[in-house]
Amino acid sequence: MLFLNKSEIQKLDQNIIQTSVKKAYEIASSKDYNMPDRMHLSDGLNSLLLMPCFSGQYFATKLVSVFPEAVKHGQPSVNGVLVLSDNISGKPLAVMDGAAITAQRTGAVGGLAVKLLSPEKVRAAGVLGAGVQGFSQARYLMFNRRIETLYLYDLNPQMVENMIGKLKQEFYGVEYVISRTAEELVEKSRVIIAATTSHSPLFKAKPESLKRKTFISIGSYRPDMQEFPDVVIESADDVFVDTVFAIEESGDIVIPLKKRVAIREKIKEFSILLEKNTYDDNKTIFFKSVGMGLFDLTVSSAIYEIALKKKIGHLIDF
Repeated sequence: MLFLNKSEIQKLDQNIIQTSVKKAYEIASSKDYNMPDRMHLSDGLNSLLLMPCFSGQYFATKLVSVFPEAVKHGQPSVNGVLVLSDNISGKPLAVMDGAAITAQRTGAVGGLAVKLLSPEKVRAAGVLGAGVQGFSQARYLMFNRRIETLYLYDLNPQMVENMIGKLKQEFYGVEYVISRTAEELVEKSRVIIAATTSHSPLFKAKPESLKRKTFISIGSYRPDMQEFPDVVIESADDVFVDTVFAIEESGDIVIPLKKRVAIREKIKEFSILLEKNTYDDNKTIFFKSVGMGLFDLTVSSAIYEIALKKKIGHLIDF
């Protein structure tokens, strides 16, 4: 059995990861998969997620823990393990760092949304949240767009400084700006990505200040979590979700629907854009991702095949 750690997964080509995410959307449209509902257990603020998925040659099972307060103890808020198995015999083929897979594939989910839901000419963008996922979102944002100025905001300024240091090693010639407030970031950015564990909206805004912008929410994975104020989804011309589960799982969708400031019929699955990209530069766009096991399956299977070919990772006896 093959073991792949965090550093080995992080070194892989971003194009491979994003192409695998696109493949997941294509499989989702074809319905050629078996993905049970994600099992979500809560213990106070902490969560345990179990995400299995079967399709074609493989099946994947990811177990992820999300402990928002872990950062106070110098640990990442997301940890986990992913097991990739043969879908004929059931034999385990690989064990991978689940947090690294999550960071990469979720970054690519955001990146693909940037690619299809924002103008190619966008040069100023912002990321709310400077944790592991904020960093991954920034990487895939700049993989898809030639960003000249990247605005960053987090309640912990030191985390932003650390994030900028890492981004500078990979993306040169970009001006990195630490915003004083989330409102300032939103005002100056054309694309705004949120990757936080916030239970309340990160900023306040008026409808006129949101026009022609693209908002991407990555962090709110529970009904009691909300990154963007209701006015964002209320003002959006188009609302997309990576999976219909988002309508029940994310407070960025659930709360506006309960308040009736959002219309259920307005919400569309992102996969329809793969067949026909209907992006309009004059529209205000809102995209919400909560993730799905199918992303983990396509990404981990692609990583596994590349690792075997390039002899990456460590073979261990099971």
